[in-house]
Amino acid sequence: VRYTVTPRPTAHKFDVMLDIHSPTPEGQVVSLPAWIPGSYMIRAFAKHIVALDATADGRPIAATKRDKQTWVLAPTKGPVRVAYSVHAWDLSVRKAHLDATHGYFNGTSVFLRVHGADHAPCDVVLAKPEGEAYGDWRVATTLPRVGGEALGFGDFRARDYDELIDCPVEMGTFVHGTFEAGGIPILSFTLQHRDGHSV
Repeated sequence: VRYTVTPRPTAHKFDVMLDIHSPTPEGQVVSLPAWIPGSYMIRAFAKHIVALDATADGRPIAATKRDKQTWVLAPTKGPVRVAYSVHAWDLSVRKAHLDATHGYFNGTSVFLRVHGADHAPCDVVLAKPEGEAYGDWRVATTLPRVGGEALGFGDFRARDYDELIDCPVEMGTFVHGTFEAGGIPILSFTLQHRDGHSV
């Protein structure tokens, strides 16, 4: 399972490509959770998916919405790609927010769950936004990095879907620092907006 996440700051959208190498032959099911780790109130993350299309071997296949958070893809024998966009305009810590100053998301609002592949490794590519205005953006996340420079955009891998949705992602210009508490290294960062004010 592989996710490629491309931010479009001025549109307030994260574009996601989900590649499923071995989909369920009778029709792959994908969904977004209706909860977030640590806060189990029922939520409606899927309502922020504004477009969703699926292809197999470069040809469109049907993606039927079964309920408010679940889609069923038409049966296929080969790999499937699901392309979707997530509207990100919520400044709470639960969902996703993206503008010209920063981007943030929790996995439950961005990463579709591939039913039947919960325990499969999840590869993630975090792409840098296009444009000179984002040349100094960096990434802070607890997703394990497998490629690219520290704090840079690049390749990451979660051991399974549970780990994937438990690793928030922050991107933008921020001051990054470390400190120790009880002999344990702790990472910390603060956002640094373009007007010079820190949050």
